[in-house]
Amino acid sequence: MNPTVDKNEIKIVLAMHGSPPIDFPGDEMAFFYGIHLQVEHDPYCIDAETKKRADDIEHKMKNWPRTAENDPYYTSGIEIGKNIEKVTGVKTFVGFNEFCNPTIQDALLDALKLNPKKIYVTTTMVTPGGGHQEKDIPEAIDEIAQKYPDVEITYVWPYEIADVAKFIGNHIMKNIT
Repeated sequence: MNPTVDKNEIKIVLAMHGSPPIDFPGDEMAFFYGIHLQVEHDPYCIDAETKKRADDIEHKMKNWPRTAENDPYYTSGIEIGKNIEKVTGVKTFVGFNEFCNPTIQDALLDALKLNPKKIYVTTTMVTPGGGHQEKDIPEAIDEIAQKYPDVEITYVWPYEIADVAKFIGNHIMKNIT
């Protein structure tokens, strides 16, 4: 990090994927996934009543209480965010692309409440080629950035493939017995 940067003037948002909690009602999850897949291919394929039911289920899912037992992905994401904050000394917020709250947009808005000059957004999704990293996260950033033009919001992705390989290689080497 540039030593002349005032850490109080910057914030970090970690954009996570998100997953449904394992104790969410199975019938509602099956309905939601079925509609979710249909709408991905044709956003106009469902009627208003079906859309409302899917939206209600999504709202319920996003607000479902999360624990390490019912959603280890969520709690791991929160823990990664806390560790990024420890490593960088920069206040870090965690947001989720889908299935969980807070959303990426919510995390950005929470960061903006602290009046930063810059917000850096990154993700744990480290490889190129994914729709979330390449489309959904930039769209979430743009949605908020347009409303706050005085704050520089930078998406620090993609990662260098060599850095990802080094991280994975080091992990393997630590575990070779």
